[in-house]
Amino acid sequence: MSPTEKGKFCSSCQKNVIDFTKSSDREIILAYKKEEKLCGRFRISQLDREMILPKEKKSIWILAAASLIAFLGLGNQTAKAQGKIKIEQTDKKQLSDSVNSKSNDKTKYSGVIYDEKNNPLPGAFVSIKNTKNGISTDIDGKFSIEADKRDVLRILYVGYKEVEIHLKKNLNLTIKMKIDEVELQGFSIIRDPEDD
Repeated sequence: MSPTEKGKFCSSCQKNVIDFTKSSDREIILAYKKEEKLCGRFRISQLDREMILPKEKKSIWILAAASLIAFLGLGNQTAKAQGKIKIEQTDKKQLSDSVNSKSNDKTKYSGVIYDEKNNPLPGAFVSIKNTKNGISTDIDGKFSIEADKRDVLRILYVGYKEVEIHLKKNLNLTIKMKIDEVELQGFSIIRDPEDD
């Protein structure tokens, strides 16, 4: 046998001999459809059986069908409850907090926070001591917060001393902050001559 491009050529039977031992049924059938004068070498498991040619799936059609189904499915989802919607509180901590807050008498306190020159301080942080409840003052230094009459308000502002106020009956507060000299050490303060 003389070597050829795809295998060897048998001079006695005048056919190409191709090694099909590692080929699938599809590859074998396609090779025989291309060239009728063909001889091959096979494994024993490939002989004496019916060859099955599975249909080749066109990937373009699968892609088109999937795209169409996805497009038609957009916007058609509706959620329907089988009964009346029930809301249930599961977090015990939050439940006890809300029960306690209803039993306490909350009062709305408001006020204005000023610096040492009686200018309003926007962005000062006003909170109820030992809680996470807090707000920042507006551009005019004003705030409004709900608290109990026995709570303590904490006011924080960078560069100023912390202020604590024990709440009583006075609902409108005026608070003047003082510069914290310790925090400003190491920085030079440039004063504007027009401020004096």
